[in-house]
Amino acid sequence: MKKLIITGVIIAAIAAVGFSLYGFFNSLNSQRVQYETSLTASYQKNQTELDTYVKQIKEAVGIANLKSDKLDQVLRNAVSGRYGDSNAAGNRQGQGGAFFSAIVEAYPDIRGQLDLYDRIAERVFSGREAFKQKQNALLGEVQAYEVWMNDGLVQSIMIKRVIGAPTDLLQARIGTKVLRGQAALDQIRLVVTSKGTNESFESGQEEAIDFGGKKN
Repeated sequence: MKKLIITGVIIAAIAAVGFSLYGFFNSLNSQRVQYETSLTASYQKNQTELDTYVKQIKEAVGIANLKSDKLDQVLRNAVSGRYGDSNAAGNRQGQGGAFFSAIVEAYPDIRGQLDLYDRIAERVFSGREAFKQKQNALLGEVQAYEVWMNDGLVQSIMIKRVIGAPTDLLQARIGTKVLRGQAALDQIRLVVTSKGTNESFESGQEEAIDFGGKKN
């Protein structure tokens, strides 16, 4: 009888530990789902808002019908602060700055259309601060997610080794391309900056933008 009691106590203890571990694991997994779905949605929202900024800029300066992926990328980079220019008078008047250089690199003839450049620059700078706040909020989400993944020895092991975070639920969509898991997290950390675009401008190998059918 005593053995049965001891056996029952042991089984009950094992069951309690098992239920406790299950609850701990289930809680961590639920947190993972919340973090990853939120990051995915926030990143996509930022991308969508950036595209909206680009459309609004083109509409405001009268080039809404111009179809150019190169110009759109330059504007995305500019709104996101990629070029780092301030709203100084010199930059607005086409007298310098990385943004002006990027546009000239892609479309040399804009030197003769400085009024167009000034209108574009004015719209870009006016939208930059608002978008910067959205970028900072997204980076804050990334930081919270990474702290959660790495906080505590046991918890971090469970999250990374057992659950396998970041999982494929975390996604970063760039056009038709979809990155998942760690690749998505790496992309989201970059927010919307584009090293590849920067390299093409610096190398001088980017093809010129065609404004209204003009030829270089």
